[in-house]
Amino acid sequence: MTSRTAIFQKSTRKNQEFERFLCGGQEAAILDATTSKYIPLSYFAGGSAGGSAPPRRELRSIDGGGYALPRRTHSLADKMPYESFRLINLQQRGNHAHSLVLFKSRAITTNPEHIAIFECNGQYTQSEIRVIHTSPPSLPRDEDTDTDTDTDTDTDTDTDEEEEEQQPGTVYDVTEQYFSPISPKVCLNYGNDKHNPGYCAIFGIIAMVFHRKWAAKSPSTWVKEWTDLLKYMRQEIPDEPACHGCMGTNLAAKVQEIIAAHPSTATGHKKAEKAINALLKGVPPPSDGGGSAPQRRTNYVEVPPQGGSKWGWPPFLKFIQLLRDQRKRPIIPM
Repeated sequence: MTSRTAIFQKSTRKNQEFERFLCGGQEAAILDATTSKYIPLSYFAGGSAGGSAPPRRELRSIDGGGYALPRRTHSLADKMPYESFRLINLQQRGNHAHSLVLFKSRAITTNPEHIAIFECNGQYTQSEIRVIHTSPPSLPRDEDTDTDTDTDTDTDTDTDEEEEEQQPGTVYDVTEQYFSPISPKVCLNYGNDKHNPGYCAIFGIIAMVFHRKWAAKSPSTWVKEWTDLLKYMRQEIPDEPACHGCMGTNLAAKVQEIIAAHPSTATGHKKAEKAINALLKGVPPPSDGGGSAPQRRTNYVEVPPQGGSKWGWPPFLKFIQLLRDQRKRPIIPM
């Protein structure tokens, strides 16, 4: 039986050609994060969130490396139609690369631009980039929430406090607002090299294949269907150690086998996509009945994320509240 590593290494070119097929022939956008992981929101979306990011000289990095402000006149989402996506090739220090996918859909209501970035390493401490902006993150939209006097009063108070805290020249971390609800809350891209030889691009392929089907079938509900699949993928593999990855790791390995088994032709790509959709359709609902995915135990410090930086699994749980608190205060006083 051919190992996952051997199949993955032999399929590098096939994976890239299949990505190009899913993107309608469009090449991946290149995002240079070799100097810093902090990326201005203006790279992804402009205008409606309060203007573009300040000039490069006005930004300084937390880690002293300076912000990576891409030299582009338009943001990626400016020319994207609704119900579409754009593959992003993230270039990192040490000649590493990572795969991201930018989605634009009316079903995404966590920000004014209706965009979300898929990052298989999660929204919190293991994400390979952090999205920054000159305005604090706004509250997520919730059209189904009933409005009453108490709720309206509390919202007004919070808004006033945020306006008071905002200072000119301050940069805010808005990552969670622009990763949600497409990215998992915590990393699903882990496991040792034997079980996960670098599946970040395969997770991106799964997201693109899923969107291509559901955006045409039911564009208003695809986000809910996708989050259910994320919950399944983030579950632990029964009776196996964390170094084997999660259910998503096994799913990614099967998707890789499908791509490897089909030729890189138009017909082959269509058959591969059909086979992947059949595989995803057979995925059972999350075992917890649709609730939150089980959180990874923090004692597995030896498990690194794949396809990006090589640091180990951090004790992220104790930082979650801190990161949420940062939504209401600036992270970089200028």
